[in-house]
Amino acid sequence: MTTFGSGKQRTVRSWRIVRAWTVLGLLALCGCPSMESLPTQAPILEAVEGRTQKPYLLYVPSRYTPARTWPLLVLCHGTWPYDTAQLQMREWALFAENQGIVVAAPTLSGAKGDMTPEPAKQIALQQQDEQTILAMVAEVKGRYKIAEEQVFMTGWSAGSYAILHTGLRNPDVFRAIAIRQGSFDKRYMDVPTDRLDRWQPVKVIYGSTDFLRDQTKECIKWLRDEKMFVEEQELPGQHRRIEPKFVWRFFATVTKERPWIRIRARSATGENPLAVQFELRAIPEATKQKWFFGDGGESRDESPLHEYKQPGRYEVVVNVALKGGKKFTRKKVVQLEGPIQAGS
Repeated sequence: MTTFGSGKQRTVRSWRIVRAWTVLGLLALCGCPSMESLPTQAPILEAVEGRTQKPYLLYVPSRYTPARTWPLLVLCHGTWPYDTAQLQMREWALFAENQGIVVAAPTLSGAKGDMTPEPAKQIALQQQDEQTILAMVAEVKGRYKIAEEQVFMTGWSAGSYAILHTGLRNPDVFRAIAIRQGSFDKRYMDVPTDRLDRWQPVKVIYGSTDFLRDQTKECIKWLRDEKMFVEEQELPGQHRRIEPKFVWRFFATVTKERPWIRIRARSATGENPLAVQFELRAIPEATKQKWFFGDGGESRDESPLHEYKQPGRYEVVVNVALKGGKKFTRKKVVQLEGPIQAGS
């Protein structure tokens, strides 16, 4: 007995067939993007991250030297075949050579701007991409002299799913993020409020007649409702690739004009799982600080060791005076059920 699918199922299958032939046609016309034709002075490196076994492309400027630190920019591609890691690298490599930027472009699983899956599946793909991106960044940092306070993330179209998920969840890794004509769906925003850093700058760029403009404006509203600092820029035109200079100008301004202040917490060595070693890092340099550990304890040390009496969720606050006289306050939530994970 033969069972035929429903009309809806046949429609979906027909759409997938049409899309597949369209993709083949595009590839036949355009060919596979070649890295050899890029007018750069250093090779595009094809790498596989050791832990996740996920591929990524890497460009290191020809004048690279470990005698100084270098900015790192993570590029998140949009929906295949309209955008890929290769196309992102073609867009950025020459600019990175001229500006002195290390750029890395991972291959993502959750960049699906058309026929997006249900929220649970999409969030699972975003979590997978988060692990890929973080492992790649750690690997690049291990091989090259990367400025910890100059790690950024950008991308185009459906690459925004990875930027928002990974970038917002890991503000200690990514100083600022920028979205170019990005897709957005509030249902995919699996970002706990206590993971958001209101001091992490976000830039959103979109075209005045872009078909994703409404989604982009919704993204901006969501971010501002969460009290994030958002800079938006509207450019003439439709859904198109936007020149790297608009994004890098934003990152350069953030680096120059906004302080970088980070609280690190790790389990202290020893037998007490509730002993936490805190560290404050800041640019410009901190001249003095005062810690409030959330349980009544305080300290004026630069890197204090604090022992909590019992497990729980603690909001740690530090008041900081930077070189030059400006004062700031930063907060970090520490969840203690035993030894805390490295990098939290």
